Amino acid sequence: MTDIKVRDFHRMEMAFTKKWMQGWAANYYFPYCPQEIEKNSLESYFNNLKIGAVFAYNDDSPKLIILEFVKWNNNSSILVMCEREGVMCELEGFKPWVIIEITFEHGQLLHSNLGSYFEKDEADKEFYIRQGIEWKAGDIFDDYY
Repeated sequence: MTDIKVRDFHRMEMAFTKKWMQGWAANYYFPYCPQEIEKNSLESYFNNLKIGAVFAYNDDSPKLIILEFVKWNNNSSILVMCEREGVMCELEGFKPWVIIEITFEHGQLLHSNLGSYFEKDEADKEFYIRQGIEWKAGDIFDDYY
């Protein structure tokens, strides 16, 4: 019998960006993350974000480019939708669209991968629903499976 060790993809661990945490399979740098812990770290982070900017990167996967971001959960977190850079990302084994939640807990900014999607409309629908906005754009592929 072979014992295969599988990583817990949702555990929190240190990101490559010093002092900050993340909860997904690969470690990333977060270039717009505040460098110091402060009272309003989440607000500072939100103000640093820019549509079209690199949200996260590492040496082993395409960069995550910001498409949309909003304050969420009564302003206690930030919801970010990103697209992976490059037209080849699916061939490299990556789903092109990712939704991330950023929270500030116990003196740490936490980055959590809430899901990755093959189709933009799947990511859009999830982004809307998580905000409590009704999805009115019609059925998507996943609605049938």
